[in-house]
Amino acid sequence: MSNILVTGASSGLGWALARLYAEPGVTLHLVARRSDRLKTLAPILVERGANPVLHEADVRDRSRMEALSREVLESSGPPDLILANAGVRGEEEGNDLRAMEAVLATNVLGVLNTVLPFLPSLKKEGRGRIAVVGSLAGYRGLPKAGAYCASKAALSAWTDAIRYEAEPFGVTVSLVNPGYVATEMTRRNSYPMPFLLKAPDAALRIRSGIDRGRARIEFPLPLVLLVRTLALLPPRLGDRLLRLLSAK
Repeated sequence: MSNILVTGASSGLGWALARLYAEPGVTLHLVARRSDRLKTLAPILVERGANPVLHEADVRDRSRMEALSREVLESSGPPDLILANAGVRGEEEGNDLRAMEAVLATNVLGVLNTVLPFLPSLKKEGRGRIAVVGSLAGYRGLPKAGAYCASKAALSAWTDAIRYEAEPFGVTVSLVNPGYVATEMTRRNSYPMPFLLKAPDAALRIRSGIDRGRARIEFPLPLVLLVRTLALLPPRLGDRLLRLLSAK
């Protein structure tokens, strides 16, 4: 892959993915609101032989993202890989309207603003890969995280639909559902985070899943099994189990 787009590249998992994919001959289109962070990252990628192209943009801004897609298509052509990674969790945001609006705007509409402008060109070319970063939290609503869980559940359903539509044209679509990854976002969490992974380790697992063309890339396995079990339980039984886990 020689032409890659990464959103949310200024920190955390986006930063780690950009570093992982930085190889000779690779053009990395890096998208983030914090241009100063991108300017810090760029020399690291150049040392690895990559060509970083920096785009200061907010994925919530549809017109800006449409303009960005035109810039990328005109300069580099359709991306070989789109890593739609930008996302927010919120600070103990609960389930109120303000939290839902803020989180859904970035985590859901931001992904649509990233992917949809490129989709016609990818289909026309008959190639390309799209990886949408969701979360294992999308399997079930969790205490004080209703907005975040809802946003990741929405991505799960949307990615399934887009994969069904795009893959007959040769475009591979993957949903990435990590567990806890050590980033700026998770460092604010005041509760234990089992099976916490470092961002570079998570990035390696994501790349491996993309290379294999997996529809869903989920890790770590113990947490995957736990959330899938929670999702299968009757709702009130799941509530009781969550209360027990919270008490511990």
